[in-house]
This record gives sequence, structure tokens and C-alpha cells, in this order.
Amino acid sequence: MLRSQIKDKFVSGGAFIQKTGRRPLIKWGVILLILVVGGFFLFAPKQKGISAKDFETISIARGNIVEEVTASGKIQPINTVSVGTQISGIVEQVLVDYNDEVKEGQLLAQLDTALLTESKNDASARLSLATAKKKIAELNYARYEKLYKDKLIAKATLEEAEIELASADAEVLTATADVNKAERNYGYAKILSPVSGTVISKEVEQGQTVAASYQTPTLFQIAEDLSKMQIEASIAEADIGSIQADMAVTFTVDAYPNDVFQGNVKQIRLSPTEESNVVMYTVVIDVDNSSRKLLPGMTAFVNIVVHSAQNVLRIPTAALQFKPGVRLKDYVEQQKIELTPSQGIVYRFEKGKLYPIVFEKGISNASFMEVKSGLTEGETIVTEYLTGGRRRK
Repeated sequence: MLRSQIKDKFVSGGAFIQKTGRRPLIKWGVILLILVVGGFFLFAPKQKGISAKDFETISIARGNIVEEVTASGKIQPINTVSVGTQISGIVEQVLVDYNDEVKEGQLLAQLDTALLTESKNDASARLSLATAKKKIAELNYARYEKLYKDKLIAKATLEEAEIELASADAEVLTATADVNKAERNYGYAKILSPVSGTVISKEVEQGQTVAASYQTPTLFQIAEDLSKMQIEASIAEADIGSIQADMAVTFTVDAYPNDVFQGNVKQIRLSPTEESNVVMYTVVIDVDNSSRKLLPGMTAFVNIVVHSAQNVLRIPTAALQFKPGVRLKDYVEQQKIELTPSQGIVYRFEKGKLYPIVFEKGISNASFMEVKSGLTEGETIVTEYLTGGRRRK
């Protein structure tokens, strides 16, 4: 009896333990999780701050700076003359070809003169007839004038003779003009060079008929002097204000990629053009082509030297692009800074802090900016914050 009661209690107690034993396990599991998370935040390593290894720096030094405006344009002769004809006719001879050197007044081509000769003869004949009529009118007027003085004819008859004489005079003048015109047209049959230079274009061949009824056809183009050329470069309005006459220019062409040619700004044309909503101005650049390497129509890639400075204190433009962001705001020496347009700001890292430095800007290009004051030679400034595993070891 006693043994069975003890057994029954043991069994019932075991059932109680099985029924209620999961709650303490969950409770202890939650407590353990809280201790682990709390311990992580309590004993996790704190951020140590920043060091010089976190930055790319550079030591300020001296050097040269050249500020340039870049553009492109076509190389052209300074003066190109189009030679045409004022009369129509068949081309009888062509005496020059491409690239020929010609002198002023040299015969380039000859038109057929058969019809021109006939026109000249016809005009001469009409002049002779008009001259004869004038002679008769003069004799009649002299005779009628004498008769009028002797009161043998009426004044009206004398006046008629005077009118006939004036008409004969006009016919002579007209005929004379026709003769001069015919002779001039006959002279136009000879196509002469108006300047000394080089034939760069020939638009006519022997036997071709040219018609000058509505406009003067171009037969030749002559470049006056290929030893002197010019570039017509297009400059955007944002850069045109810094361009002035006589500025030095360097340029290259694809035909001679290893050669650098020299020139000077001659003129800034005041008539603008618009390309893709950008206002452009034409800058004319004089070029010495004594070597005859440069040919008309070549594309020149131009650099106009706006300013230059030798052996000046300079910093990389990348240093101006460095700005401490949110990550570094706690490490920047806070100062109230108001910059003027002529000032810039860079940063120096020292003893775990970033210190802003204001300096006076000079000329600049894509790589460097001149420092007029505010920085010293040898001073170290920050150019970049190294992130993403780029930290220096």
C-alpha cells in the first residue's frame, strides 16, 4: 500500500515536471539572448577615428601653368579669288591645271572669238554709218543756217536741221558705245589671272560651253599666297571673353600628329552663329605656312594660350574637389567661412582633425590652379578620402 502510493506520487510528479518544464527553458533562452546582445554593444570595439592613412595627400610645390581655350577649325588661304567669265562661249583652250603657279595677268584660258569678232565688226560698221549720217546732218545744218541768215527759209526749217544734227550725234555716241562694248567682250575671251598665286580649283575643260546669261560661272579658284594661311576657329561664348588679338596659338593637324604648329589670333568676328543652342564666334588665326605642309581644308585642333605663369605655387584641381561629407563632419575643425569668388578652400589633416584653409586663386587649367596667397610651399593638403578598402597601409 505504501509502495504503491509512493509510486503513484512519483508518476504524477513526473507528469507535472513534463507538463511545466518548457517554460523555464524559454525564459532562460530569452535571458541569454539579452545578455549576448548587450554584451556585443558593451564590449564591441569602438571607432578609433581617422588617421593620415585614410587620405590621399599632396605636398604643395611650384611649377608652370598654361590656361588655354581649345577649338577646331578649317585651314584656308588668306585670299582666294574666283575667276569667272562675263561672256558666253566655247572654251577653246585651257592653259593651266591644278596646283599650277600663275602670275598676275597670265592667260588661263581662251574662249572662241568667232562670234565676238563678228559683233565687233558689226559695231564698227554701225559706227561708220552713224558718223556718215552725222557728217550729212552737219552739212545740212550749215547750209540751212546760211539760208536763214539770208532770210530765205523759215526758222522752223533751221530748227529741224538742228534736231537732225543732234540725233546724228546721239547715234554716233551709241555706235561708239557698241564698239567699245564689243571690243571689251572680245577682250573677255581671254581669261586672265587677276592675282599671282596657286590654282586650287579648275572647273572647266577644253571644248566646254560656258553660259554667263544669269550669273558669272566660276572657271578657276586661285589662292593668292599659300605660304600664309589662316584658321577660322569656332569659339563658344563662354570662352570668347578671354580671347584677344595677337594671342599665341598652337595647333595640330591629323596629317602630322607629331608636329605642333604656331599661329596668332588676328581677328574676332562680331557676327555670331548658333550651333546646338550654343552661341559661337569665329576667331581668325594667322598661320605661317612657309614649309607648305598645311593644305587648304585641313582640320586644325587649336589651343589658344589665354594666360601663362612660370614657376608659381600651384595645387592640383583635385584638391578643390575634396569636400568632407557626413562621415567626416565630426572630424572637421568647425569655422565660419565665407568665400569670395577669388578664393578657394582646401583641407589639411593634422592630429586627427581636418582643418580648412582659405587661399587666393590665380589662373588655372584642367590640372592645376595657381595659389597667390594663403598656402606655402611644402605644405601638405588632402586631395581624396580613401574608402572601400583603399586605405593606405
